[in-house]
Amino acid sequence: MKTLYVGTLDPSGTCFSRLEALRAIEGDVHTFDTDEFLPFEERSYLARSVERHLVSGPTYNRGNRALLAMCADLRPDLIWVDKGDWIRRSTLHQLRSLGCFLVHHITDSLYTRHARSWFRRRLMRSTRPDYDIFFTTNIDDHAAIVDQVPPTALLTHLGYDDRRFDASALSAELVERWRSEIRFIGHYERQTGEVISALCDAQVPIQVNGPGSWSRESVAAKLGDRLGGPLWGEDYVHALKGAKIGLCVVSVINYNQTAARSGEIPATGTFLLAIRTPQHLEMYEEGVEAEFFGDHAELIDKARYYLEHDEEREQIARRGCARARASGYSWEALMKRDWSRVRELYQARRDG
Repeated sequence: MKTLYVGTLDPSGTCFSRLEALRAIEGDVHTFDTDEFLPFEERSYLARSVERHLVSGPTYNRGNRALLAMCADLRPDLIWVDKGDWIRRSTLHQLRSLGCFLVHHITDSLYTRHARSWFRRRLMRSTRPDYDIFFTTNIDDHAAIVDQVPPTALLTHLGYDDRRFDASALSAELVERWRSEIRFIGHYERQTGEVISALCDAQVPIQVNGPGSWSRESVAAKLGDRLGGPLWGEDYVHALKGAKIGLCVVSVINYNQTAARSGEIPATGTFLLAIRTPQHLEMYEEGVEAEFFGDHAELIDKARYYLEHDEEREQIARRGCARARASGYSWEALMKRDWSRVRELYQARRDG
């Protein structure tokens, strides 16, 4: 089956991880790199902001034309779109007229509680019915759309790249560079800031890495030099490995129950301390394979306890790592499962 994979091909991103997992399953996979064909960063800040707010303009025109041109030449049987918040309905209708089976995958929410992102995703919400399959990692979004047809709405999960995230030991040099007691990596949200602030107030050592928005918040003064910029590639992996405890706080804006770190932290052999959610409790046995907290007091108590009990913490970390691998939380395992469903529905349409 000739497949066109549409998404950002940044090697440090989860889209690329899913692509590599698919290439291991399917032989004839081609790519459309949205970073190349939708170069928003080449536009001025104002022009970029206006385009993204209107979900229309020269960059959108260029991307849609390029996708149609590639498909007219390639004639793929199936198109997998990762976060198609830029693809127009008219484009999808033309792709369908070429006989393409259309699959969409999103790791974000459809109805984000962030105004700017909500507007940017309205095109994606409007085109959702134009796909044959719509994968979402958001359990609430899936519940809202599963009975709506078309398309077939399927729940999937956030994963980790097992080619990058493993439990191999860091070198002595990297241990020295990335050693930390507790580390959080991620963007700022109010709830996340409150969690970090509570740890700082309790004088529990916490290192934070994230985008510049952190520096504009009051918690930045409490963190001081323990607040660093975003991490990418191997630095990101090394930072997780170097922490005694990896802190996981899910996005309230995207009403998530898990985060990418839910799998990545245990996969590196690091102890996972995460906010307690139903999905986290399904993923790991509490107190055995990971630890969870429901409020700031519980977070502080557990953070202090496990920093003082190395052997117990390390045992839980090892069991968490084993659980992540055995239960198939990697993108490779998830894509194998999801792709089998894609092939089944693709064949059913062809037979029908």
